[in-house]
Amino acid sequence: MNRVRRLLWGAFSVVVLVALWWLGARSLPSVVPGVGATAETLVVVLSEPGPYGNPWYFHVYKTAEMIFLSLAVSLVAGTVLGVALGTRDRLEDAASSWIYGWLAVPSLVIVFVVAVVIGFNANAGFVAVPLVITPFVALNMWEGARNLDPQLTEMAAFFGAGRYQTFTDVTVPQLVPFLFASVRSALSIGWKITLLVEAFLLTRGVGFMFRRNFDNYDLTAMMSWLVIFVVFLVVVEYGVIVPIHSRITHWRPEVEGVRMAE
Repeated sequence: MNRVRRLLWGAFSVVVLVALWWLGARSLPSVVPGVGATAETLVVVLSEPGPYGNPWYFHVYKTAEMIFLSLAVSLVAGTVLGVALGTRDRLEDAASSWIYGWLAVPSLVIVFVVAVVIGFNANAGFVAVPLVITPFVALNMWEGARNLDPQLTEMAAFFGAGRYQTFTDVTVPQLVPFLFASVRSALSIGWKITLLVEAFLLTRGVGFMFRRNFDNYDLTAMMSWLVIFVVFLVVVEYGVIVPIHSRITHWRPEVEGVRMAE
């Protein structure tokens, strides 16, 4: 019943969004492309090759490649760094200010500095995107490590659990909610930085298509690419992240009317 209710509310929210889009297009036709015009342009984008003869799925694939490779690197590096900070007081005292300083550096500065050092190519993106999103992952995992229950670790030791078993059966389950919060946070930040990198440095990807259509003041084409990318992110969320999250946390009890917080 809860799943059906969520689906109905989800469908209702989509209807409301389309209605607001339609009203915006009627009120500001020179700024907001109409739903019908966007649908017609979307058909053209999906059926005809774009710049340099590349179809739409080539650009989506290249964007997804940069996002997910960067996400994997950031999750590993950020998790190791965050858990280390949360479990070692001396390291936390020495390096905590570095994390906050890292977070304070504007993303655009990181992208441009990396581009100058490495070059205006895709390699710069594969370096810049992890550099931007890793501290956000580290911050989440740092907070998770600080909230580990020491009594559970002591109980595991009392019953004769080794370090590996304690880590896999006691520590990891406590960190899972923070890990998935990190995944969603890193993904939401990572795709924005990826589009920024593609818009400024590359000649492929969804970000490049946004910039190209913006330069041509083709707002309808920009909106059609936005629709493509939003659908891609929704598929990733509900087709990949949510099933994995449900499978890993299936042991957690569900309380009627209460949704487990990430």
